[in-house]
Amino acid sequence: MEGGLTVMQEPRENTDRTVHKVTDFAQLKALSHPTRMRMLTLMSNERPYMVSEIAMALGESAGTISHHLRQLKKAGVVMQVPSPDGDGRKSCWQAVGEGYELSVDAKDASAVAQALDQAGAEFLQAGRERYRAAADSLPAEWRDPGCETSSVILLTAEEYAQMSAELLAVTRKWTQRNLTHREGDGSQPVMLATELFKWIP
Repeated sequence: MEGGLTVMQEPRENTDRTVHKVTDFAQLKALSHPTRMRMLTLMSNERPYMVSEIAMALGESAGTISHHLRQLKKAGVVMQVPSPDGDGRKSCWQAVGEGYELSVDAKDASAVAQALDQAGAEFLQAGRERYRAAADSLPAEWRDPGCETSSVILLTAEEYAQMSAELLAVTRKWTQRNLTHREGDGSQPVMLATELFKWIP
């Protein structure tokens, strides 16, 4: 899964931004929850966030967000940090990286795939629904270029492998571009989802 939450399954190119390696199933289980995926996507710029700030952005209660943050802390993917303004009463949290690289034993591969597929499907569907609900209120430049397409096509095994490599190359190009952006430079979150699999009628 690349983009958005930016869970990467292969080494990335060198940049000055950090990717956290997920090495066991307990960590993956903590990541594989749609609300936690949304939280980590929001927190991916590695700046501190208050619980109330996350709750407001996601439309969740502060109690729910606090619970998920504790689970993510146990997994080692977020940490509690001092408030930037020095106010000790504020609960502030920060992601430990801007992406997550999977490095899991082969014996866990099936469980990894199942957990990611389920949470990822819910995460993506909920994102589509939020976009469609808000589309009419978005500026034209963030509404018109969007694309969504699906097709069942005939390919040989060689063409299937070639198409997969080409799509991954395009995805990788823009995922790496994402790593160069900074808050305030005009960039906005855009969902990139790529799937290619053998169709079973």
